[in-house]
Amino acid sequence: MSYTQLRSFHAVAGTGGFTAASKVLHVGQPTITGQVRALEEFYGVELFHRRGRRVELTET
Repeated sequence: MSYTQLRSFHAVAGTGGFTAASKVLHVGQPTITGQVRALEEFYGVELFHRRGRRVELTET
Protein backbone atom coordinates (compact mmCIF):
# COMPACT_ATOMS: atom_id res chain seq x y z
CA MET A 1 0.00 0.00 0.00
CA SER A 2 1.32 3.42 -0.91
CA TYR A 3 0.46 7.03 -0.23
CA THR A 4 -0.55 7.43 -3.88
CA GLN A 5 -3.03 4.57 -3.59
CA LEU A 6 -4.57 6.06 -0.44
CA ARG A 7 -4.72 9.48 -2.05
CA SER A 8 -6.50 8.02 -5.07
CA PHE A 9 -8.95 6.14 -2.84
CA HIS A 10 -9.71 9.29 -0.87
CA ALA A 11 -10.29 11.32 -4.04
CA VAL A 12 -12.67 8.71 -5.49
CA ALA A 13 -14.57 8.47 -2.21
CA GLY A 14 -14.80 12.24 -1.97
CA THR A 15 -15.89 12.90 -5.54
CA GLY A 16 -18.01 9.80 -6.11
CA GLY A 17 -16.27 8.78 -9.31
CA PHE A 18 -12.99 7.84 -10.93
CA THR A 19 -13.16 10.49 -13.65
CA ALA A 20 -13.88 13.29 -11.17
CA ALA A 21 -11.06 12.06 -8.94
CA SER A 22 -8.64 12.04 -11.87
CA LYS A 23 -9.51 15.68 -12.61
CA VAL A 24 -8.98 16.68 -8.98
CA LEU A 25 -5.60 14.92 -8.83
CA HIS A 26 -4.58 15.95 -12.37
CA VAL A 27 -3.80 12.42 -13.52
CA GLY A 28 -5.40 10.06 -16.02
CA GLN A 29 -8.48 8.08 -15.08
CA PRO A 30 -6.73 4.73 -15.77
CA THR A 31 -4.10 5.71 -13.20
CA ILE A 32 -6.76 6.25 -10.53
CA THR A 33 -8.47 2.99 -11.44
CA GLY A 34 -5.18 1.10 -11.20
CA GLN A 35 -4.31 2.61 -7.83
CA VAL A 36 -7.69 1.72 -6.33
CA ARG A 37 -7.58 -1.76 -7.85
CA ALA A 38 -4.13 -2.31 -6.31
CA LEU A 39 -5.53 -1.33 -2.89
CA GLU A 40 -8.44 -3.72 -3.34
CA GLU A 41 -6.05 -6.54 -4.24
CA PHE A 42 -3.74 -5.69 -1.32
CA TYR A 43 -6.60 -5.97 1.19
CA GLY A 44 -8.56 -8.63 -0.70
CA VAL A 45 -11.81 -6.66 -0.56
CA GLU A 46 -13.96 -4.56 -2.86
CA LEU A 47 -13.80 -0.94 -1.68
CA PHE A 48 -16.47 0.53 -3.97
CA HIS A 49 -19.76 -0.54 -5.50
CA ARG A 50 -19.42 0.52 -9.11
CA ARG A 51 -22.68 1.82 -10.57
CA GLY A 52 -21.94 3.09 -14.05
CA ARG A 53 -19.94 6.28 -13.70
CA ARG A 54 -20.78 6.65 -10.02
CA VAL A 55 -19.28 4.69 -7.15
CA GLU A 56 -20.33 4.16 -3.55
CA LEU A 57 -18.23 2.97 -0.64
CA THR A 58 -18.84 -0.58 0.48
CA GLU A 59 -19.34 -1.51 4.12
CA THR A 60 -15.68 -2.50 4.16
